[in-house]
Amino acid sequence: MIKHNIFTDMLAGLLRSYASILFAERPWIGAAFLLATFWFPNAGMSGLIAALVGMATAKVLRFNHLESGLHVYNSLLVGLSLGAYYQLDIYLAVLIVLGAIMAVFATVALVDMLWRLDHLPVLSLPFVLVALTTSLAAHSYGTLSRYLVPMMPHNIVFTPWVDQFLTALGSSFFTPHPIPGLLMFIGLLITSRYLALLAVMGFALGFSTYTLLSGSPYSDLMNWNGFNFILTAIALGGIFTVPDKQSFVLAMVGSVLAALITAATETLMLVYGLPVMTVPFLVTTLIVLLALKKRPTSPQLQLLLDAPALPEKSYERSRLAQVRHGEYGSTPLSLPFYGRWTVYQGFDGTHTHRPPWQYALDFYITEQGKSFANDGLQLNDYYCFGLPLLAPATGYVIAAENRLPDNAPGHVDTHHNWGNYIIIRMANGLHVLLAHLQQGSVLVLNGSYVHVGDTLAKCGSSGRSPQPHVHLHVQAQPTLGSMTYPFHLHAVLLRKQASTDDSFQLHARPKEGMMVMLPKTDAALRSSLDLRVGRNFVFDVVCGNKQYSATLTVVLTLDGEFRLRSNSGASAAFMDQPDLLVFYDRQGPEDKLLDAIVLAMGLMPLNEGVMHWSDQPPMALMPMDFIQSLLAHSYYPLGEGLSSHYSRQWQDDSWVQEGEHHLAMLFGDGWHARSVITLMPSIGFTVVHLQCSDYTLTAQLQRYGQQGDGGIPSWEVMMNDKKTGE
Repeated sequence: MIKHNIFTDMLAGLLRSYASILFAERPWIGAAFLLATFWFPNAGMSGLIAALVGMATAKVLRFNHLESGLHVYNSLLVGLSLGAYYQLDIYLAVLIVLGAIMAVFATVALVDMLWRLDHLPVLSLPFVLVALTTSLAAHSYGTLSRYLVPMMPHNIVFTPWVDQFLTALGSSFFTPHPIPGLLMFIGLLITSRYLALLAVMGFALGFSTYTLLSGSPYSDLMNWNGFNFILTAIALGGIFTVPDKQSFVLAMVGSVLAALITAATETLMLVYGLPVMTVPFLVTTLIVLLALKKRPTSPQLQLLLDAPALPEKSYERSRLAQVRHGEYGSTPLSLPFYGRWTVYQGFDGTHTHRPPWQYALDFYITEQGKSFANDGLQLNDYYCFGLPLLAPATGYVIAAENRLPDNAPGHVDTHHNWGNYIIIRMANGLHVLLAHLQQGSVLVLNGSYVHVGDTLAKCGSSGRSPQPHVHLHVQAQPTLGSMTYPFHLHAVLLRKQASTDDSFQLHARPKEGMMVMLPKTDAALRSSLDLRVGRNFVFDVVCGNKQYSATLTVVLTLDGEFRLRSNSGASAAFMDQPDLLVFYDRQGPEDKLLDAIVLAMGLMPLNEGVMHWSDQPPMALMPMDFIQSLLAHSYYPLGEGLSSHYSRQWQDDSWVQEGEHHLAMLFGDGWHARSVITLMPSIGFTVVHLQCSDYTLTAQLQRYGQQGDGGIPSWEVMMNDKKTGE
């Protein structure tokens, strides 16, 4: 069994190495690409030999991540390049073996070096270095025979431009012909329609630029080198950046730059009889990524160097992150007080929150529109004066002032604008400031490490403060009064002016006059949703005319991620916090029950009382037939979030959570779904119901238990026994 698993992993790694040349992931697409390389058997066999040698070398030397195909990718390209130029015989085989081994070592070394440089990807850099070395060696290897079949002209298969594009795409595997190029384009299209679009547009723009620079380009050179435009557009616009308008423009600019470098590189390389290979792609992509890495944090052109992914995945992750964590580049903070406070002055406030201090919030307490009792002439008349203030973030205290007196109401100290204050350096390198603190109330010293919610000081009226309040802002530099930085409040109850209802907001930037407070966690609800590792739930499911049993189990992955996994193999990750339960990253095959639970739970605050909140879970969770799915993905090629509104209240002996979900479409009122999930104390979800037009799913929990593992006892409870109290 172990040997079988090792063989399977190595085979998957081999096939992924073929797929990864065009940034695909699925092994079966790699298998199709492998077959395409045998359109020219000499090149195909040479590539396969190199890939196998690279895989064996990495296995013998016990390099990690064999299943990813990382080490084989560059060895494969070395073999394909040699097989495209020379007849495969014993002499070339020796050169292929040596080149493949060298490519493995170069890959391992360069991956580490580029990561340390600035988290740059290695791409095909090892291949270029090794291929240039072997090409120069082959020039003096007198026994090698030139293999010119790939350079031979062919009849037009489709149209001249389509043939040119497909031939260039095929040349990324050193098989410059429209037929294998078509197979590769189909594989790219199946992998990602957005990558396929970038490939077509990048080639069109790169080819036009190359033609402009070269006059009438030599077709054979274009056949061999045009794939550089394609790879550059795909990498810059779809793999290493989150897809949006800016990244698309970047991809097109990259393809133009790659065309310029291709024209220049050809002139240099032909002098020495060397192929251009992927030099233009590498130079353009690495320089652009390195330059973008040096920018300050920005919501435009979000880089994915630490976690590159297919554009559909990265777009969904970015979309959901902005929905649930606030805008990109904004720092989340917790409220620095207990109780309900009013925003005294918001971002871009008319009093003091002007550039460079426009990103700031001031808070005080009001009752019936007033911030004080009696006549307001004494500091103690103000409701917020002397109340405890909490740490809004975790970090080190790097500066604090505690000695300045509090102003009498209506008076200010313009010599010490911030009054008494505390500055905390957060883990992200930014700094959070609490200002206008009460004299003598600061409880922490420089160097103290504080956690969110720790009591730090009391609300005062020191500095430029005509009445007691607390000032909160984030700044990039540690110096008092530095330029402010965007932030938002995390997990608060927000009440708008002239309203009596609170709404839960995972991230909020309240405006002047709005009221905010920290929600109180419902301990009973928190304990009911105990998703410990090994916990499993068995449901009876009725979906349309089908009835079946399904099991969901909580697992912990090797990466330390908690996931709810179905017996179908589908799973969804979840983040379990004291006041929040969030499901995300749905993976695996179709599973209607798991989708219904993830949709019905969504982002779930674990707070007391009647709750109302909104979320935007992915549209893939909405039950759709084939036609609906085709229309939805045509209208939203990168995916989209549902407009979901939730409410939860206690009914009889359980919490009942309802959700209304809507997907806007170009025509009509879009599509709607309604979810209901019942949460029973000490058990968790017991009934799941999802209704969408003529689609209905109902699941009833039959039993739940704990799987034993490593000394943890196993147990199981039947719902009938639970209901009868046995």
